[in-house]
Parts: sequence; C-alpha cells; structure tokens
Amino acid sequence: MVGAGVAGLAAAEELAGQRDVVVLDRLPVPGGVLPYDHPGVTTLAARCTAAGVRWLLGTTAVRWEQGRLLAVGPQGIEWLDASRLVFAGGSRPATTAELPVAGPRLAGVLPAPVAIHLAEAKVTLGRRVVILGAGAWAEAAHEAIAGQRSHVTVVTRELADGVTFGHDAFISGWTPVAVSGRGRVSGLTLERAGQQLVLDCDAVILAASPRPLRNVDGAIFEPAAGVTYVQPAADAGTWEQAASAARDMVSQVGQTEVSR
Repeated sequence: MVGAGVAGLAAAEELAGQRDVVVLDRLPVPGGVLPYDHPGVTTLAARCTAAGVRWLLGTTAVRWEQGRLLAVGPQGIEWLDASRLVFAGGSRPATTAELPVAGPRLAGVLPAPVAIHLAEAKVTLGRRVVILGAGAWAEAAHEAIAGQRSHVTVVTRELADGVTFGHDAFISGWTPVAVSGRGRVSGLTLERAGQQLVLDCDAVILAASPRPLRNVDGAIFEPAAGVTYVQPAADAGTWEQAASAARDMVSQVGQTEVSR
C-alpha cells in the first residue's frame, strides 16, 4: 500500500484480515494531510497494527515492476515482492498542460490546493475569479474565497452531485482551451461546438480532472498491471467515503492475493 493517509489506512484495515499488508508513506508518521495525532488517524492506525499491518514509514515507493515495488527509506533500498500494488497517495487537480489549456505560464493561474491555502492566509486571489471544475476541490476553493468579494465564475462540463456554488456564475458544457495575458492572466478562452467564448479574469483556479499526487514509475498511469487505486484520481473525501472506497476495492480484488 502506498499512502498512509485516510484512504490508505482504511484500505489497509479492510485488507489486513485477508492478506499480508505493508503500508509505505514518505512521511514518518501516518495521517497524510491530517495531523498524526488526529483521533481518527490514531484509532485507525492502531487497528491496522493490531490486524498485523507492517509499516514502512519515511519510505518512498519509487518503481513498480513485474510484481515488485522498489522502496527507498531508512532501511535502505529494497525490492518488495507483491502480487498487487494499492495506491492511496493522494490527489491533485490537473495542470493546464494536462487539461490541456494552452498559453504562457501566467501569474494568477493556481491549482486549487495552493489557492485554498492562500485564501485561508487572507491573500486576495483576484476580483474576477474563474474556477475550472465542479468537484470537491472546486467547492473547497469557492468556500475559501467566499469572503473576498470576488466575482466567481465556475466552468465545468458537468456539475457534480451535491455541489452548489450559490448565486455565482456557472457555465457548463464549455471546454477551457487557452489562457492569455501579459505577466498575469487576463482572459480564459472556452470552446464548444466550434464556438469560442473569452472570459475576462484575473485569477484561474484549477480544480478539474484530479490526478494521483505522487509518481510511482511503472504504476501511476492506468492501465498498469497489478495496480489498484483505492483513492483513485479523485478529490479527498470524508473518512466514511474513504472506508467505502476501500471496501469496494477489496470486493474488486476478490480472491487475488494482495500485498502493500
């Protein structure tokens, strides 16, 4: 198992009763984005230990190759034999290159996690803000800038269930294709059925098409043989959602021997 955050711990507990489980994480303690002493983290980590989970913390998963995982950590460099790699290493929004959105690298174009941190630090992101995406990252970014008196436009192909953006502008069915500006972003070009629409903006928040946060060579791009994403390229959810995803993964794995 790569990742000792919420999803990784939930999956490890689900699997430990059925298979030998090894959990790796680059951090020296479990928890991921949560504090290591968060009650939920300590409780679930204790359950994992009691179930026989073996920990390789402070260890980086480098490469997945033919049923072996190359790990680098305090114990040195070693290959771990495994019939399956389970990835729960977190997620991030897609970059402009991955979307793809053409144009120069401009100030004001920010991934949602960065935008959220800046907004929480009382940094004004812009007066005309565009959020690309409508999932949990977009909702969190929208909430973070709610008090900045910014005009917000949400652009997405589809609106995620249960996500609302109040009375701000919402544009669906259009694809972002380019950013423009001199030094700082001043426009976002959208396209639909051969038509183009240019939005005036001074900030663009990237919150669409989440991807796995970490790179494990040979495993990060699907389809990769023997790899399961228990926290797929998806927004971070609640503890219950992570546990549910873990149970679904266990069901999918079925009788296949699993090791992490």
